[in-house]
Amino acid sequence: MSRLVKISITVIAIILTVVCFRLFLMGYYYDFLEYWTLRDKIVWSKTTKLKWSDFHNSDEGIGLYAKVGLSSRYNVNDPILFRSKTVFIPKESYVTDTTIAADLRVAQAKFDLLEVFRRKMESEVDSIRKSNTKKYKPSDFKKMNRRYYEMFDTIWQEFKDSENKLEKLERIERLVYLKLNNITESD
Repeated sequence: MSRLVKISITVIAIILTVVCFRLFLMGYYYDFLEYWTLRDKIVWSKTTKLKWSDFHNSDEGIGLYAKVGLSSRYNVNDPILFRSKTVFIPKESYVTDTTIAADLRVAQAKFDLLEVFRRKMESEVDSIRKSNTKKYKPSDFKKMNRRYYEMFDTIWQEFKDSENKLEKLERIERLVYLKLNNITESD
């Protein structure tokens, strides 16, 4: 076999491998990346309640810090595929005093509030899907993710800055209850 034939066969084999990977294996690759990202996090669900054991005891931080975030996976090709999750990150969360029951309530409210904003983001994506607009880029979804997290963070910062934290916490819990159960204020 000539050298040119060997090179041609090699190039064709590489191209076929890349095409097969893109067509058949890319979904598994992204599933694995999602698994790897979420493996050490707690994913929000109606039944998931945070426990003290979800936090690290810390000598560095004082008080309570509950790290929450949004994990999103999307594809802007037609049709738009979008999957997101609200996560609690135990490795980055800490507590120094587990005798303060209100702290666990605050951490749960923070986790639940972010879920409310994740659902709002998902509703926006649903309306984008229905509009059949094809002008979206991956960067648009990254910005959307950031925008909803910033809206959540603004409300959470208002809680942290409030003088009457218990009253503000109760308002946040009421908002979360209503939104997560699809109840309007007049019901």
